[in-house]
Amino acid sequence: MGIVKLIIIILVVWLGFSLWRKFRQPPSSGVAQPSASKMLSCSVCKTHIPENEAIIQNGDVFCSKQCLK
Repeated sequence: MGIVKLIIIILVVWLGFSLWRKFRQPPSSGVAQPSASKMLSCSVCKTHIPENEAIIQNGDVFCSKQCLK
């Protein structure tokens, strides 16, 4: 009966330590943050690009100078 008590004590200590460590850590940065720029579709090749990288001419959106030609 002594080994069973020892195993239970070890499991309780391990569980307590795991929970303590989980709540002690700051939130992980693994969660992707949504970008602030809007995605636009190229008028020629339909590639989606951020609005700040798009070439906009006469109301049309282009992803590169090649698509602009």
